[in-house]
This record gives sequence, structure tokens and C-alpha cells, in this order.
Amino acid sequence: MKTFQKLSRFPLGAITASGFLKDQMKLGKDGMSGHLHELEPEMIADPYVNKSYVKAWGNAVQNGWGAEISGNYWTGYIQHAFTLKDEAMIKTATNWVNGVLKNQKDDGYLGTYTEPDATIYDDYNAWGTACAMRGLIAFYEATGRDDVLQAVYRCMLWFCDKWGGENKTCYAGQYIIEPMVFTYFYTGDEMLIEFCEDYMDYLCRYDYFGNSYKSMLDNNFQYNSNHTAGLGINLKLPALVYAATGNTDYLKASEHRINQVLEKACHITGSPISVSEYLGPVGCTTETEYCSYAFYNSTYSYMSYITGEAKYGDLMEVMFYNGAQGARKKDEKAIAYLSAPNQTYATVSSSSFGVEADMQVYAPCYPVSCCPVNAVTVVPEFVRGMLLRDNDDNVYVMAYGPCNLRYKDTSLYIKTLYPFRNSVLIEMDCDKKFALNLKIPSWSKGFTLKVNNEKLVKNIDDKGFVTIENSWKKGDIVEIVFEATVEIVKIDDSDLAKNYPLAFKYGALVFSYHIPEKWTAIEGNPMTKLPEGWSWYNVSADYEEPVAKDIYELNGLRRYQFSWNIVLDENISPEDVEIEEVEENGYVWEKPVIKLHTYCYKAPYMSAPYQKKTFEPYGEYHDVTEKLPLVLEPYGCTNLRLTYFSKAKNK
Repeated sequence: MKTFQKLSRFPLGAITASGFLKDQMKLGKDGMSGHLHELEPEMIADPYVNKSYVKAWGNAVQNGWGAEISGNYWTGYIQHAFTLKDEAMIKTATNWVNGVLKNQKDDGYLGTYTEPDATIYDDYNAWGTACAMRGLIAFYEATGRDDVLQAVYRCMLWFCDKWGGENKTCYAGQYIIEPMVFTYFYTGDEMLIEFCEDYMDYLCRYDYFGNSYKSMLDNNFQYNSNHTAGLGINLKLPALVYAATGNTDYLKASEHRINQVLEKACHITGSPISVSEYLGPVGCTTETEYCSYAFYNSTYSYMSYITGEAKYGDLMEVMFYNGAQGARKKDEKAIAYLSAPNQTYATVSSSSFGVEADMQVYAPCYPVSCCPVNAVTVVPEFVRGMLLRDNDDNVYVMAYGPCNLRYKDTSLYIKTLYPFRNSVLIEMDCDKKFALNLKIPSWSKGFTLKVNNEKLVKNIDDKGFVTIENSWKKGDIVEIVFEATVEIVKIDDSDLAKNYPLAFKYGALVFSYHIPEKWTAIEGNPMTKLPEGWSWYNVSADYEEPVAKDIYELNGLRRYQFSWNIVLDENISPEDVEIEEVEENGYVWEKPVIKLHTYCYKAPYMSAPYQKKTFEPYGEYHDVTEKLPLVLEPYGCTNLRLTYFSKAKNK
């Protein structure tokens, strides 16, 4: 069987996290990743194993939403368990897999719908089932259990039979293509890929939602045309079918629409924009739905090995190390459904664009917990995508961070504080000849490469890598240091406010003014009452002792002048920024190990004194008073922040 992808993933569990990534995964085990199925059993634990309905949702969607939310959670849980190599989690994952397999019907169906004759063509049937099949395939890749693969294979054949011809749907059901392609890779059954190609054609003929590959090739990009997170799923489907068929139109479609999203509907933090959950323009307060981090993270990872291009590793890093971290509570026990670059509140009422209340509040679960369960997949999927291989088992470093690789007779450690530092050390733990291919980030102005302390001069290839071919010995050391400079970026918000604010980047990181957070526990609105140790949270600014100059009189009352009423000199340059590397002293997302120091100006009238939401500043320039020092921290270390800075008038 011929495939057309340039690289391949290592089996689940071959790459394990170390350093601060392992710290995060251990917190996740004690947090949402390890416990959501206990917090909301009806929604998350039961749909596949006990065939229960989520009664609160009603008959119209209970099967499909339960399938989606439960399936996505267990996909993340399985990846987390094997990436952390945690025996207790692996046991729980195994019990879930065994429970799912016991429910497979004689005809092969393996979803949550108990009356397939009545709802067999429901769009959510294919969509929700696909979510769980991804988890079963991941479990098979980690364990090699053939009964799991055969169960998925029979389920895919059920869809080939029941959803043949015109019996398909075009909103979300096409997600079944993903497990269908992977099952084809493992079984070689051409019927599966014929189904996928037929689905590609079907979507072109019934393109109500702009999900066909021909729509993705269109130069016309429309806001509000697609659910942003849903598009994140659909983006990779044509490329996956290309990997099985070699039809380059499919690959071009995925690449083209990804580029359009990056150009028109993505923040500098890598966050795809979700205005009321639909595609929207760049702006200080336009939000991102947390589901998008999971789906685009997966899409970029898939595109990295399908194309072999380093640029997708850059996209993985920017989104994972910035946007995705900035919407997580640092103890891994809550996330924000919606978050934004400029966020001065995260409360039940602070969302500017949310379709309902509670969407910026921090919580472990919501009445529909699609975002929390998808948050579980983000870290392990990123870790698995960091390293890839070719057909000769040469190693490609696609994204940087601390991790270890154990695969057959290849073994190495990657030791680094990247992205907080720009140096990476790779220690070989094997005696083997293979090529090590190192991604050169697009932001790097140059690099220094050493092997066993001897400097090497290497050219970057057309995919974005430098290659070191060697007969490696245990203890050999490869060190690469990237050259980073501070970048001050003018944000193009021309489709919204036309304020063109400024933002700071250094290496793979985006930097923000960190507004100190006050976390107030509230009961919230979970479907199941939360146990002790878990809560929803309103997050607001926490200032212990406001300085006198930040207090002013209004109608005889003392009012606090917000500390985030600050703007920049539009002529500020990188030379005006000092980089401080802070000694590591705890968890890096709580205690930043790098900061930027520069200056700003006070803009007393930029925000109204009674605001409860984060508002887009009025106008491109603002009157200012005194000049102040400005300290910036990595975006991912914040939950409240100012990232897009307005500009000072006459400075």
C-alpha cells in the first residue's frame, strides 16, 4: 500500500514529556485530564460504556453531543495516560476501551446511538462516533491490541455500508473521514478510501457549510462562514485523503484555507478567532473558543508529517506556548471557554461576544463541556507531534520542548527550557547511525550548531531543517542555539477597529502586561455538583495596595484608575527593550523565567471607570500623562492581560 505523506508519527508512548511539560502533565493527571469523567459522569464517562443519555440536553442532540464530548475526552485521556506512562491512568483507559468494545453491535456499529434505524443518518452519529474512534485508534497505536483495531475496522465498514451514496451529511459528519483514513493505513482495505473520496465529492455537491475542498481552494474568505473550531477539524480532512490517494488538489485545499485563517482570523498568539464561535477578524477583544486549540493543534501536527514542512512545527509552538496556555488555570483544574489577547476580566458576564453567559469564566466543566474535554488533548498531542520519523527511522525535531524518545533501538533526550530559552541540548542514549533533522524556526535570525562541542556549519533545506548524519554513540551531545531578537509587531485589525495596536514577540513567545489575578470561587452551573477541591471561578484584577496616583476623585468619591490604562510610543524600537532571563524557581507557567522590560505611558481616559468587560479602546491614539516602566511576561503565564497596546498621541 502506497502512502503519500512525507513523514510519520512515532507510536503513542514512544515520546514522553520531561521538564516543565512533564510537570504540566502531572498537574493534568490530578486536574481535569484525570478527573473530568468523575466530575460529569453522565456527560463524559457513560455515553459509550453504559449507553446513557444526557437527560438535560433533550432528545434532539443527546446522542451526538454525548458522543462528541465523551469521545474527545477519552481520546485525550488515552494519549495523556500513555505519554505520561501512568499505570493507573492506563488501567482506567483500558477499562473504558474494553467497555466500549463490549457494546459493539453484530453489524459492527460502535457509536452511542441505541436506535440506529431511527437516527442512522443523523449528522451527529458520524461526527460523535469519529471522536471516540480516534481514541480507540490511539489506544491501538500504543498497545498493538488487534481486537481494538478490528472493532474500529468493523465500525468503519458499517459506515461504508449504511452511509454509502447520498446517505451522508455535510455539517460535521464528514469527521468520520479521519478514523476512516487511519483505519485504511492499518488495514489496506481500498473500500475505506473509496468511501473517503466519495465523501470529498459529496461535500462539493452539497456544500452548504463551505466544508468542501473546492471551497477551501476558493480565494474568497468570509467571516461568519464557518464555526471556527469546526473548521479546525475540517481543515485536515482533505490533506489526510491526499496522504492516502496522492490527489494534490486535496493537499492544496488544506494548505490554502489554513493560510487564509492565519492571515485573516488568527491572533499573533496563534489563537484562531471565534466571534460568537464563528470566524471573525483580529481585534483586541475578539475571542478564541478553547476547542479551537485542540483542533488546530491536531491539524498543524498532521500537516507537519503529511508535508514534512517545518512551518507547521512553528504553528504548533506559537499556539501551544501562547494562546493555549493563556486560557488554562495553572493548576490544570479549569479553563476559559473563551479568551482574548486583551482581557481585564474573566467572569460569568465578561465575554464580549459569547452566545450565552459564563463563556469567559474559568471552570473545569460547563453545561456543554466540549472545551474542557478538548483541553485534555492539547498537551499530549503536542508532545507526540514534537518528533517525527521517515521511512528509514531518521528523526525530525518538528517542535521544541523537553521530551524523551524511545523507539526500537533509537533513544535520545531533549533537554531545554525552550521557548523560554533559545538553546536546545540533545543527548544520545543509543549506538546507532541515523540522521537527526533539526527544525530552524522561521523567527530565528541565525543559529549555532555543535556536536560534542565542535561547531558545524549546515545549510537549511527547502523544508526548513538542518540535517546531521552520524553514527551516534551513547553520550553524544548535539547543541543548537537560535538567534532571537525582540519584534514589535503592528497588528492588522483593519477589518474591525482600524487601531493598529502594537504587540511584542521574542522567539516563539508573545509577551503581555500581566494583570494580577484575583480568583473568586463560585458555584457556577455544572450539570453535576462539583466535589470539594473543584470550583468555577470569577477572575478579576487583584491589587493589594493601589498607589495614590492611581486614585482620583469623581463627584466626591474615590475611584481607582485602572493600571491597564497604558499605551505605547508608536516609535518604540527593539533597542528600547531589555531581556531578563530569570532563574528557574518553580513551575514555569506560574513563575516566569523570562521577562521583557521597556516603557509605556499612562492614558487615563482609555477605559471607563465602571467597566465589567474588556472593551476595544476608542481610537488609534490616546492622550497620555506620565512615562512609566513596563514589565512584560509570556502570554501563557497570564490569565488576565494586555497584549495589543494602543498608541500614545504626540509621542
